[in-house]
Amino acid sequence: MNWFAWRALPFLLLLLGAGTAHAHGEDYIDETLVFQTVEKGAVETAYWFDYGYRRDGDTYFQRHNLVLEYGITGRLMAGGRVTLDHPENRNTNFNFGRFETRYCFAEEGAWPIDVALSGEANVGRLEHGRYQYGVEPRLILSKDFSKLNLTLNVAEELPVNRGAPSVQLASGARYDLTQLFRFGSELKYDVHERSGSVIPQIWLAFPRDITFKVGYSKGFDRNREDFVRFVIEAEF
Repeated sequence: MNWFAWRALPFLLLLLGAGTAHAHGEDYIDETLVFQTVEKGAVETAYWFDYGYRRDGDTYFQRHNLVLEYGITGRLMAGGRVTLDHPENRNTNFNFGRFETRYCFAEEGAWPIDVALSGEANVGRLEHGRYQYGVEPRLILSKDFSKLNLTLNVAEELPVNRGAPSVQLASGARYDLTQLFRFGSELKYDVHERSGSVIPQIWLAFPRDITFKVGYSKGFDRNREDFVRFVIEAEF
Protein backbone atom coordinates (compact mmCIF):
# COMPACT_ATOMS: atom_id res chain seq x y z
CA MET A 1 0.00 0.00 0.00
CA ASN A 2 1.46 3.41 -0.99
CA TRP A 3 2.01 6.31 1.38
CA PHE A 4 -1.14 8.17 0.28
CA ALA A 5 -3.38 5.14 0.83
CA TRP A 6 -2.03 4.80 4.38
CA ARG A 7 -2.96 8.40 5.03
CA ALA A 8 -6.46 7.88 3.61
CA LEU A 9 -7.11 4.96 6.01
CA PRO A 10 -7.51 7.09 9.18
CA PHE A 11 -9.89 9.33 7.22
CA LEU A 12 -12.08 6.31 6.37
CA LEU A 13 -12.08 5.14 9.98
CA LEU A 14 -13.14 8.61 11.04
CA LEU A 15 -16.09 8.40 8.65
CA LEU A 16 -17.15 5.08 10.16
CA GLY A 17 -17.23 6.48 13.66
CA ALA A 18 -19.22 9.62 12.96
CA GLY A 19 -22.78 10.61 13.71
CA THR A 20 -25.41 11.88 11.26
CA ALA A 21 -25.89 15.53 10.33
CA HIS A 22 -26.85 17.82 7.42
CA ALA A 23 -26.01 17.61 3.72
CA HIS A 24 -23.38 19.52 1.80
CA GLY A 25 -24.59 19.17 -1.75
CA GLU A 26 -22.05 20.87 -4.02
CA ASP A 27 -18.85 19.35 -5.33
CA TYR A 28 -15.50 20.61 -4.16
CA ILE A 29 -13.50 23.05 -6.26
CA ASP A 30 -11.39 20.40 -8.03
CA GLU A 31 -11.89 16.64 -8.50
CA THR A 32 -13.53 15.57 -5.21
CA LEU A 33 -17.17 14.66 -5.91
CA VAL A 34 -19.75 14.74 -3.13
CA PHE A 35 -22.37 12.12 -2.26
CA GLN A 36 -25.41 14.23 -3.11
CA THR A 37 -26.72 14.56 -6.66
CA VAL A 38 -28.44 17.48 -8.37
CA GLU A 39 -32.17 17.59 -7.54
CA LYS A 40 -34.60 16.01 -10.00
CA GLY A 41 -35.24 18.32 -12.95
CA ALA A 42 -32.65 20.88 -11.79
CA VAL A 43 -29.89 22.22 -14.04
CA GLU A 44 -26.58 23.42 -12.62
CA THR A 45 -24.10 25.39 -14.70
CA ALA A 46 -20.62 26.56 -13.75
CA TYR A 47 -17.60 28.35 -15.15
CA TRP A 48 -14.10 27.79 -13.74
CA PHE A 49 -11.17 30.07 -14.55
CA ASP A 50 -7.61 29.00 -13.73
CA TYR A 51 -4.43 31.03 -13.80
CA GLY A 52 -1.25 29.21 -13.01
CA TYR A 53 2.36 28.25 -13.59
CA ARG A 54 3.91 25.02 -14.94
CA ARG A 55 7.31 24.61 -13.35
CA ASP A 56 8.52 21.91 -15.73
CA GLY A 57 8.08 24.19 -18.74
CA ASP A 58 8.57 27.54 -16.98
CA THR A 59 5.23 28.61 -18.49
CA TYR A 60 2.23 30.57 -17.22
CA PHE A 61 -1.19 29.52 -18.43
CA GLN A 62 -4.91 30.23 -18.34
CA ARG A 63 -7.57 27.54 -18.35
CA HIS A 64 -11.32 27.75 -18.97
CA ASN A 65 -13.80 25.10 -17.77
CA LEU A 66 -17.49 24.93 -18.71
CA VAL A 67 -19.73 22.62 -16.63
CA LEU A 68 -23.35 21.48 -17.05
CA GLU A 69 -25.20 19.03 -14.75
CA TYR A 70 -28.79 17.74 -14.72
CA GLY A 71 -30.83 15.83 -12.13
CA ILE A 72 -32.52 12.85 -13.81
CA THR A 73 -34.14 11.49 -10.65
CA GLY A 74 -33.76 12.24 -6.96
CA ARG A 75 -30.70 9.96 -6.84
CA LEU A 76 -29.34 9.93 -10.40
CA MET A 77 -27.67 12.78 -12.27
CA ALA A 78 -25.57 13.32 -15.38
CA GLY A 79 -23.14 16.05 -16.28
CA GLY A 80 -20.29 17.11 -18.50
CA ARG A 81 -17.27 19.39 -18.53
CA VAL A 82 -15.13 20.85 -21.31
CA THR A 83 -11.71 22.37 -20.57
CA LEU A 84 -9.77 24.77 -22.79
CA ASP A 85 -6.09 25.46 -22.13
CA HIS A 86 -4.25 28.67 -23.07
CA PRO A 87 -0.48 28.48 -22.40
CA GLU A 88 1.53 31.67 -22.46
CA ASN A 89 2.36 32.83 -26.02
CA ARG A 90 0.38 29.96 -27.57
CA ASN A 91 -3.10 29.48 -28.99
CA THR A 92 -6.04 28.28 -26.92
CA ASN A 93 -6.70 24.56 -27.47
CA PHE A 94 -8.98 21.79 -26.28
CA ASN A 95 -7.52 20.17 -23.16
CA PHE A 96 -10.04 17.80 -21.58
CA GLY A 97 -13.65 16.65 -21.85
CA ARG A 98 -15.72 14.34 -19.71
CA PHE A 99 -19.24 12.93 -19.31
CA GLU A 100 -20.20 11.72 -15.83
CA THR A 101 -23.17 9.96 -14.22
CA ARG A 102 -23.62 9.62 -10.46
CA TYR A 103 -26.00 7.54 -8.34
CA CYS A 104 -26.48 7.72 -4.55
CA PHE A 105 -27.83 4.53 -2.99
CA ALA A 106 -29.91 5.85 -0.08
CA GLU A 107 -31.15 8.98 1.59
CA GLU A 108 -28.54 10.87 3.53
CA GLY A 109 -27.96 9.40 6.99
CA ALA A 110 -29.71 6.10 6.24
CA TRP A 111 -26.37 4.27 6.28
CA PRO A 112 -23.40 4.76 8.63
CA ILE A 113 -21.57 6.26 5.62
CA ASP A 114 -23.32 7.90 2.67
CA VAL A 115 -22.32 6.02 -0.50
CA ALA A 116 -22.52 6.92 -4.16
CA LEU A 117 -21.02 5.61 -7.38
CA SER A 118 -19.84 7.66 -10.34
CA GLY A 119 -18.99 6.57 -13.86
CA GLU A 120 -17.07 8.78 -16.27
CA ALA A 121 -16.01 8.69 -19.91
CA ASN A 122 -13.28 11.19 -20.78
CA VAL A 123 -10.86 12.38 -23.43
CA GLY A 124 -7.67 14.38 -22.85
CA ARG A 125 -5.28 16.06 -25.25
CA LEU A 126 -1.66 14.95 -25.00
CA GLU A 127 1.46 16.52 -26.45
CA HIS A 128 1.73 16.81 -30.24
CA GLY A 129 -2.07 16.85 -30.59
CA ARG A 130 -2.68 13.20 -29.69
CA TYR A 131 -5.70 12.19 -27.59
CA GLN A 132 -6.13 9.73 -24.76
CA TYR A 133 -9.55 8.19 -24.12
CA GLY A 134 -10.55 6.60 -20.85
CA VAL A 135 -13.27 5.49 -18.45
CA GLU A 136 -13.27 6.07 -14.70
CA PRO A 137 -15.44 4.28 -12.11
CA ARG A 138 -15.43 6.07 -8.76
CA LEU A 139 -16.58 5.22 -5.24
CA ILE A 140 -17.74 8.19 -3.14
CA LEU A 141 -17.91 8.02 0.66
CA SER A 142 -19.25 10.95 2.68
CA LYS A 143 -20.14 11.86 6.24
CA ASP A 144 -21.34 15.05 7.91
CA PHE A 145 -20.53 16.19 11.44
CA SER A 146 -23.02 19.00 11.93
CA LYS A 147 -21.48 21.80 9.80
CA LEU A 148 -18.42 19.78 8.76
CA ASN A 149 -18.38 17.50 5.71
CA LEU A 150 -15.71 14.86 5.04
CA THR A 151 -15.62 13.13 1.66
CA LEU A 152 -13.37 10.44 0.21
CA ASN A 153 -13.21 9.42 -3.49
CA VAL A 154 -11.48 6.28 -4.75
CA ALA A 155 -11.31 6.11 -8.55
CA GLU A 156 -9.54 4.01 -11.16
CA GLU A 157 -8.59 5.59 -14.46
CA LEU A 158 -8.79 2.97 -17.23
CA PRO A 159 -7.24 4.18 -20.51
CA VAL A 160 -8.85 2.90 -23.70
CA ASN A 161 -6.22 3.62 -26.36
CA ARG A 162 -2.91 4.41 -24.57
CA GLY A 163 -1.40 4.74 -21.12
CA ALA A 164 -1.59 2.56 -18.00
CA PRO A 165 -4.40 2.15 -15.42
CA SER A 166 -4.04 4.18 -12.25
CA VAL A 167 -5.75 4.53 -8.89
CA GLN A 168 -6.68 8.11 -8.06
CA LEU A 169 -7.50 9.14 -4.48
CA ALA A 170 -9.15 12.42 -3.51
CA SER A 171 -10.43 13.69 -0.19
CA GLY A 172 -12.14 16.88 0.91
CA ALA A 173 -13.09 18.61 4.14
CA ARG A 174 -15.43 21.59 4.27
CA TYR A 175 -16.92 23.59 7.17
CA ASP A 176 -20.03 25.75 6.85
CA LEU A 177 -19.13 28.63 9.15
CA THR A 178 -22.27 30.59 8.22
CA GLN A 179 -24.97 30.29 5.56
CA LEU A 180 -22.85 32.58 3.38
CA PHE A 181 -19.26 31.55 4.14
CA ARG A 182 -17.62 28.11 3.95
CA PHE A 183 -14.02 27.02 3.91
CA GLY A 184 -12.10 23.79 3.45
CA SER A 185 -9.45 21.92 1.52
CA GLU A 186 -8.83 19.00 -0.83
CA LEU A 187 -5.98 16.53 -1.11
CA LYS A 188 -5.60 14.31 -4.19
CA TYR A 189 -3.01 11.86 -5.50
CA ASP A 190 -2.54 9.84 -8.69
CA VAL A 191 -0.77 6.61 -7.76
CA HIS A 192 0.55 5.72 -11.23
CA GLU A 193 1.75 9.20 -12.13
CA ARG A 194 2.95 9.82 -8.56
CA SER A 195 1.53 13.33 -8.63
CA GLY A 196 -0.63 15.10 -6.09
CA SER A 197 -1.98 18.47 -5.00
CA VAL A 198 -3.39 20.19 -1.95
CA ILE A 199 -6.13 22.76 -2.56
CA PRO A 200 -7.31 25.10 0.25
CA GLN A 201 -10.51 26.90 -0.74
CA ILE A 202 -13.32 29.20 0.36
CA TRP A 203 -16.98 29.36 -0.69
CA LEU A 204 -19.53 32.18 -0.76
CA ALA A 205 -23.07 30.78 -1.03
CA PHE A 206 -25.36 33.58 -2.21
CA PRO A 207 -29.18 33.51 -2.40
CA ARG A 208 -30.94 32.03 -5.46
CA ASP A 209 -28.51 29.09 -5.59
CA ILE A 210 -25.52 31.10 -6.78
CA THR A 211 -22.12 30.11 -5.36
CA PHE A 212 -18.68 31.68 -5.78
CA LYS A 213 -15.58 29.63 -4.94
CA VAL A 214 -11.87 30.38 -4.97
CA GLY A 215 -8.93 28.11 -4.20
CA TYR A 216 -5.23 27.61 -4.72
CA SER A 217 -3.81 24.30 -5.96
CA LYS A 218 -0.22 23.50 -4.98
CA GLY A 219 1.28 20.50 -6.76
CA PHE A 220 3.70 18.09 -5.09
CA ASP A 221 5.72 14.99 -5.96
CA ARG A 222 5.69 14.83 -9.80
CA ASN A 223 2.91 17.40 -10.20
CA ARG A 224 4.72 20.54 -11.33
CA GLU A 225 1.61 22.70 -11.79
CA ASP A 226 0.31 25.41 -9.43
CA PHE A 227 -2.77 27.53 -10.08
CA VAL A 228 -5.48 29.69 -8.56
CA ARG A 229 -9.07 28.80 -9.49
CA PHE A 230 -12.18 30.99 -9.52
CA VAL A 231 -15.59 29.31 -9.84
CA ILE A 232 -19.09 30.70 -10.32
CA GLU A 233 -22.04 28.25 -10.12
CA ALA A 234 -25.78 28.71 -10.62
CA GLU A 235 -28.66 26.22 -10.26
CA PHE A 236 -32.03 26.52 -11.97
